Amino acid sequence: MKKWLTTLLLVFFLFGLSACDFFFDEEEEIDTGRYTEQELIQLIESLMPEAYENVYYDLDSFEEILTNIVERNQEAVVGLRVSGDLFTASGTGSAVVYKKDGSTFYAVTNHHVIENYRNIEVVYERNGMLFSIPNRDVEVLGKDATTDLAVLTFKASDNFPVVAFADSYDLRIGQFAIAIGNPLGFDYYGTVTMGIVSGLSRYVPGSDLEVPFIQHDAAISPGNSGGALFDINGNLIGINNMKIVSDKADNIGFAIPSNTVARIVEDLEEKGYVERPYLGVRAMAQVSDCNQPYGVCLSQVESEGAAAEAGLEVGDIIVGYKLEGWDEYIDILNFNDLREAILNSQVGDRVSLQYYRNDALVESAYVTLQLHPDDIQP
Repeated sequence: MKKWLTTLLLVFFLFGLSACDFFFDEEEEIDTGRYTEQELIQLIESLMPEAYENVYYDLDSFEEILTNIVERNQEAVVGLRVSGDLFTASGTGSAVVYKKDGSTFYAVTNHHVIENYRNIEVVYERNGMLFSIPNRDVEVLGKDATTDLAVLTFKASDNFPVVAFADSYDLRIGQFAIAIGNPLGFDYYGTVTMGIVSGLSRYVPGSDLEVPFIQHDAAISPGNSGGALFDINGNLIGINNMKIVSDKADNIGFAIPSNTVARIVEDLEEKGYVERPYLGVRAMAQVSDCNQPYGVCLSQVESEGAAAEAGLEVGDIIVGYKLEGWDEYIDILNFNDLREAILNSQVGDRVSLQYYRNDALVESAYVTLQLHPDDIQP
């Protein structure tokens, strides 16, 4: 396109010089012969930079990036064969290796994949053949129904790579999303699909899960649950969880963000269960009582919560959230952002809230997040 346009402009430029000779005296005649064709092209391009645009698509390099991501991470995604109790059918799913200690490997999966399990077998592939690790070498460290996450360990003589976690707070809509998992069982072991991040901090209507899902359109199916979602750098951005199944919709899939995964697996490793922190505020989820363009307008502040201790009041608008030790506040644009920030924190963390009161921006003192009242044991 550029060569054709420049050649056309060159023809018109030379014609224009010839046609304009009558404006000059014979002594002032321009010698067009002193310019080479390349010099004339450069002159035209310098005078009309807006007339063309260089676009380079290095598809080979892009393809190389994708294949390297798969080669580096595919063996970190394993299969699970789960047999349930008398009331639960057997099934298959996926899990992601995120840590190892000698010959012991730690993997994260969905709670619903191993719910009511009796036996869990880890299935993996080498050279196109399937191998298994028996139930006696597999241990469930903990599981949590509210976030649909579970952690297990398995012992193996073979080595498994460990995934690197991305910072899911940095995700942007439109980024590439690469899914690896085991759709419909192990006949399609290690299937790779690709799409884009379609939405952030999604809370699925009708779901009991307290999870700020990533929405994406990489194709996933039953068996992908517990599998990995990677970014273009090959870092884990989420654990695939579910998709909307409907005759009216296609490729609306959801993954638990990596920051939430990292936070929850820490509790499951150490305690076997999750302790949720408590801020103690209420607000409308998708509309504002304060007419503000962003932030969380507080409709209620619980007297026993960290927000009350920080001095917040009804009508304040939370716009920032910062744990002690962070360099800056993360933006709170809506209630889902706030729920995600709280879930990704831990009991005992100290937090400062940035909020508007009477059009003035205020930063609270650091206060300690306490255990959620619903999680207090009687």
